[in-house]
Amino acid sequence: MTSAARYFWVFLATSGVLIGSILALNLLLGERALGGPESTRQASEWQQQRQGVTYAPPITASRRFKALRLADRLPEIDTLVFGSSTAWGIASEAIPSGYRMYNFATTGNPLASIIGEAQYLLERHPGHFRLMVIPLEWAIGSLFDTVSASTADLSPQAALATTGNIESITLWRKINDALAYPKVVNLFRTIRSIARSANPGVAVSIFLAPAGPEYQCTDGALARDFDVVNQGKCVGFRYDGSWSFGGEKRLSPEQAAVLARAAAAPSSKFSRSLCSTEGEPNPEYLQALAAISRQLAGEKGQALFIMPPLVPGFEVAMTRDAPGRECLVRTKAALQQWAVLTQVVVIDAGRSEHYGCAPSEFIDEHHAYPECYRRILDRFFQSLQEGLVKPGLFQP
Repeated sequence: MTSAARYFWVFLATSGVLIGSILALNLLLGERALGGPESTRQASEWQQQRQGVTYAPPITASRRFKALRLADRLPEIDTLVFGSSTAWGIASEAIPSGYRMYNFATTGNPLASIIGEAQYLLERHPGHFRLMVIPLEWAIGSLFDTVSASTADLSPQAALATTGNIESITLWRKINDALAYPKVVNLFRTIRSIARSANPGVAVSIFLAPAGPEYQCTDGALARDFDVVNQGKCVGFRYDGSWSFGGEKRLSPEQAAVLARAAAAPSSKFSRSLCSTEGEPNPEYLQALAAISRQLAGEKGQALFIMPPLVPGFEVAMTRDAPGRECLVRTKAALQQWAVLTQVVVIDAGRSEHYGCAPSEFIDEHHAYPECYRRILDRFFQSLQEGLVKPGLFQP
C-alpha cells in the first residue's frame, strides 16, 4: 500500500470516528431535549422536593409540566395567574402577602385555552380560589381570536399522557438535526465546558443522566437542568411558577425605541393582530370571562384582569397612525364597557412607562421582567387599599 493510500484510509477512518462520535453524542443530547412524560415527571418531582429552578423539555410543551406542578401546589395556594409567556414575570413578590400564588402561565397559551383552564379548576375546586389573574392580550391577538373557548383537562394523568409530536420525529430527521452546524458547534462548546468544569466526571453526566447536577444560581436559588439547551444558566420556572429570566437580555432605551416604532408599523404582527377585527374583542370570550368572574364572586373570590405591560413607547407609537389608534381606542372602549357591566377591574398596563417601568425591564416588545410587574401590581393594590379602584379600566 502506498503512503498516499495509507493516508487516505487513515483520514477516512479518523473522519468516520469523529463524525460517528458527534452523531452519537448529539443523538443522546437530542433525546433529552425532546423530553417526554418521564422527564416531565422527574422535573416536577425534583422541584416539589427541592423548590428550585427547573423545567421539563421542550419548553414549548410547558403546560404539561405546569399541570403536574399545579396538582402538587394546589393545597397550598389560593391565587392563580393564567396566561402565556408574557405573564411569566408575575412572581409571588408582586402579590400582597395575604395571597398564596402560583403562576400557571404556559408557552403560547391563548385566551381561548385560558378560559377552559379556569372553568376546569372552578368546576373541580369550588370555593378554593381567592384570586384569579387573567391577562387580556391585544398585542399578540389573543383577545381577538375567532376560535371557540376550549375545554381543558389539567389532571396529572392527562399531562403525563401528552407527549406532543415526539413519536412523529423520524430517525432520519434526528440524524440530520444531530449533524447540523449549530448542533455541532453547541456540542463542542459543551465538551469544552465539561473539560473546564471543577468536576468533569459529574459534568459529563449530561450525556447519560436524565438531568444535570444541582447547582446554585447567582441569587442563591437552587437549580437543576433537565434540558440540554440552557445548561448552568439558571433558566426555568421558580417554585411559584414564575420564570427565572436566567441569562435573558435587557433592552437599552435605543433598542426599545426601535422596537416600539417597528411594532407600530401597519405591517407588523402587532398591528395586524390589533386590527384583525377592527379592535373588537371576541364577545364569546367576554361572556365566558364574565361567568368566571361571577362564579368566583359567588365563592367570595375575585377575578382580576390585566392588559400586560408593553415596552415603553409601544402604545404611544401605535396611536400615532389613524388605523392603529382607532383599533386600540375601540378595544379599550369595549373593555371599559364590559368591565363596568361585569363589575370587574382590568389593569391597563400597556403604557408601562406610566407605572415607572423602564426599557431595561423588558426582553422584547411584550415580555416584561418581574420588577416591572411588581411596580404595576404594587400601584394597583395600593390604590385598591386606598379605595381608589372602581370597576372598569385601571390606569395610574
